[in-house]
Amino acid sequence: MGGDGGGSGLGNHDGPGSPFPCSNTPRVAVAEQAEEVGTLLQQPLALGYLVSTAPTGRMPPWFWSACPHLEGVCPVFLKNALHLHSPAIQQNSDDLLQQQSALTAHPLDSQYTTDVLRYVLEGYNALSWLAVDANTKDRLSCLPVHVQALMQLYHAAAALV
Repeated sequence: MGGDGGGSGLGNHDGPGSPFPCSNTPRVAVAEQAEEVGTLLQQPLALGYLVSTAPTGRMPPWFWSACPHLEGVCPVFLKNALHLHSPAIQQNSDDLLQQQSALTAHPLDSQYTTDVLRYVLEGYNALSWLAVDANTKDRLSCLPVHVQALMQLYHAAAALV
């Protein structure tokens, strides 16, 4: 799942709960409790790991800087974090009433941040299947296709510099 920095939320794994600890980053437990969404003091709102047997593909050297020995290791563990980036979003009372009365709510509207993170990571997994090796019929990377495209642009720009 996501990482320690901004951007896509993807990063190498760390922490004492990781199968391959790389640093002493404190581990935060993710509880399935009603959470008060909107507080900026308790970031990240949810943490998790994306575990995949598909490789990450070619990544920049800085991606593995905290754990260089894990580059190319299978399975891949990517730490993901859910952060709130829009503190000024306001809803009126009509929106809240409609949201509560809806029979089938969208996972992104869940009161549980773990449900939101799970939905995002399932989407990442689905998007990773858009780039498949024609010979092996397997994914080229465990990363979503838009992140793979960004990595291709990064490497193309790095080759020009």
